Amino acid sequence: MQRLLAFIEQNIHLLLFGVLQVVCLFLMFYLNPYQQAKFTHSAATITASINQLTTNVTGYLDLKDQNIKLQDQVADQFRNSPEAVFRFLDDTLTIRDSSQVTLFDIVPVQVVYNTANKGENIFVINKGSKHGIKRNMGVISSEGVAGVVLTTNARYSSVMSLLNLNLSLTPNINGIEYFIPIKWENKGVNILRIKGINKLEEIAVGDRVKTGSSTVLFPKGIKIGKVASIITKPSSQYFDLKIETATDFRKLNYAYVVINKDINSIEALIENVD
Repeated sequence: MQRLLAFIEQNIHLLLFGVLQVVCLFLMFYLNPYQQAKFTHSAATITASINQLTTNVTGYLDLKDQNIKLQDQVADQFRNSPEAVFRFLDDTLTIRDSSQVTLFDIVPVQVVYNTANKGENIFVINKGSKHGIKRNMGVISSEGVAGVVLTTNARYSSVMSLLNLNLSLTPNINGIEYFIPIKWENKGVNILRIKGINKLEEIAVGDRVKTGSSTVLFPKGIKIGKVASIITKPSSQYFDLKIETATDFRKLNYAYVVINKDINSIEALIENVD
C-alpha cells in the first residue's frame, strides 16, 4: 500500500494529466454532435475494414478447401481414364485427352445470391459472357451437381438451381442409367425424388446417384446425391426414391461452370438422329 501511495505521489501530475485528457475527450465527443458523428463514422469505417479483411481471409481459406474438393472429385471422375490429362489455364481447369483435345473447361465462380426456400430457386454467380459462360451450361459445386445456367450478362450469370421445379436430370444409380427424371418437389431443402422404379431393381439406402451419359451438360459420374429412403407401395410393382442432394444449397458459396467444348457438334448429331 505504501508503494502504491508513493507511486501516485511521484507521478501525480502525469496521472492527473491523463485523467483530464480522458474527461476532455469524453466531453468533446459526447456534447459535440459533429465530433461525435466523425468519431462514429471513423469507428464504423475501421470496423468495416476489419470485417472485410476477416471475410476475405475466411473466404480465401474456404475457397482453397473447395478447390481441393473439386480437384478430388474431378480426379475421382477420371481415375478410370488414365489417358485424360489436366491443364490449368489462369483460373480455369481444362481437361484434355491424350491427343491434347479439350474435353471441357471448369470455370470457378463465387455465388453472390442464392435461394433455397422457393419453388423455382436460382442462384447468381460472379462470372458471365466475357468469361465464356453461356445459357444451358452445367454448374457443379465441390460436392456435386448444382444447376444449369439460365441467363448471362458480361459479368454475372443466373443459374437454375437443382432445387427448382423446372429442372430434371436422368439419374445413374450403381452404373445403370434410369430414364426416369430425378426432380425436386419443393418438399424439403436438399431432397429430390425419383418416381416409378421397378421393384426388381437392386437399389439400397446409401447408393450414390450420379450423372450419366444422357446429358451433355455435365461429365458422366458427377454426384447428384445419395438414396435417403425407399418408399414402397404394397399394391404396386414400383417404388419411389428420396434422394439427398450431394450439394448443400444452404451453404453454397462457390461453384464451377462446366464448359463442354464439343456441345454444339454433339447436339447437332443428336438432332439429326431425332
